Amino acid sequence: MRYNPGQGELSTEKKSAVLVLILFVNLILISSQIILKNRQSLLQAAIANMVMPLQITFQKSSDFVSAELDRYFFLRNIFKKYQLLKKQYLDLRIQVYALKSELRDLNVFARVKKNFNKFVLATVVSVDVNFPFAQVMIDQGMRAGLAENDVVLNTDAELVGKIIKPLTAFSAQVRLITSSIGGTGAYIENNMLEGLLKGDNRAECSFQYLLANKAVRLGDTVITSGTDLIYPNYLPIGRVIKIDKDYLTQRIQVRPFFVDKPLKKLVVLLHE
Repeated sequence: MRYNPGQGELSTEKKSAVLVLILFVNLILISSQIILKNRQSLLQAAIANMVMPLQITFQKSSDFVSAELDRYFFLRNIFKKYQLLKKQYLDLRIQVYALKSELRDLNVFARVKKNFNKFVLATVVSVDVNFPFAQVMIDQGMRAGLAENDVVLNTDAELVGKIIKPLTAFSAQVRLITSSIGGTGAYIENNMLEGLLKGDNRAECSFQYLLANKAVRLGDTVITSGTDLIYPNYLPIGRVIKIDKDYLTQRIQVRPFFVDKPLKKLVVLLHE
């Protein structure tokens, strides 16, 4: 039989690999026997140097994750406390608003009570958007003692209008003095020049054909005269804002006080 050199013997590459492996094992065994100054073997030192960066990285990662978790839960608690405080603040604001509203109503009663014996406090519930200066509806009616032609004031005791029909048990219509229907007997307070003050469904009223024998100035106060037998005398109405003079008469425009104030609470004077 012919001899085959490739069989039964290791190849050169395998011999080299085995030799390297043996040398590596010997190197490890030798390094494990070498003791350094810190009483660690060379092998232990090498392994420690390899593992240390991983330990440092793991420690930093753990610290970072722990810090972020602490920060998350801290911010979450802070947010919950913020929401709670925000709700408490809103509740307090609502309470303050309610107390202010009650105090304002008490002040209204106190002011009106000085001049009038019987009155009812009402709230405006609707306004005609097409004719906002004609009439409004309030939330008091016959059940509260209201009747036709009762005088209506704002909370500063300034003239607003009067009660008209339709009148129900729990609501009533108020015709404003700025309405084109009807009129108001009025004086120029400064000189007691009297005339009929009429509205035109706008924010102003006007005296028609007022005699020019007495001077009227811009800013003069206009008050009720009582001659129309509906409104009591000396109720404040408004101020003169425009004067057009003719030879014998003068046309005077008046802006009522209530026009420039919130029309929410009204005072209805009841008939005795």
